Amino acid sequence: MVKISKWGLILGVLLMLAPPLLAAESIKEIRVVSAEWKDYTNRDGTGAYWEAVKAIYEPMGIKVKTTVLPWKRATSIVLDKQSDAVVGEYFSKDMGYLYPTCRISIEAPVVACFKKGLVPNWKGHASMVGRTVGWIRGYEFQRWLKTKVNPYALDDLEQGLWMLALGRIDFLLDYEADIRREAKNLQLDPNAFQMETMVQGNRLYVAFAPTTRSKKLIQIFDARMPQLIASGELKKIYTKWGLRGDEFGCD
Repeated sequence: MVKISKWGLILGVLLMLAPPLLAAESIKEIRVVSAEWKDYTNRDGTGAYWEAVKAIYEPMGIKVKTTVLPWKRATSIVLDKQSDAVVGEYFSKDMGYLYPTCRISIEAPVVACFKKGLVPNWKGHASMVGRTVGWIRGYEFQRWLKTKVNPYALDDLEQGLWMLALGRIDFLLDYEADIRREAKNLQLDPNAFQMETMVQGNRLYVAFAPTTRSKKLIQIFDARMPQLIASGELKKIYTKWGLRGDEFGCD
């Protein structure tokens, strides 16, 4: 068995910490974008996701600049290298992003929302064949749809609910909590709608622009996330915003 001295162990730890520390020295700000999701990415820079990203980078001397944009715009400016990262993206080798090892969350299940009575006997994807199905532009829900539908790109959830209420689309795909919250804001009766789970939640990541700078930022991200998880700091941030506190991970 090889014996390692106390100083050898200390030197080893310092060497492991050195790369992210050196990377941080040359980067003073990270520009992060996302859509506005209540309690996750609030427009004022608060919310679980924004605060998690700040906890990762700001102790390293990197200021986090957050911007809320429509989702399609948020993803496009990152892929166009006009911003550093988008928060809440799926993992896909085909998208063009660079990804860290650690995920920031697991999304809620996506539901199909429709007016009660439209489908007397719900049969999942088969019930939407040939129907007009709306979802927010850029969400890419067509990737897992198993049937041919008439897709309708929506600007936001408010537009989707009004179009659903007026019969201009047959189904609305989104997250149940968000649908119920927006229906309440619009004074629409949520009991007038039926919701059925379409797909269980996927892992969500902070997806980075395809740049050399991003590789340094990812190095810091993957070094800091396990530390924040082990200390309980990340769980504290998530539970503060009413989340379970186990959505993130590095497995």
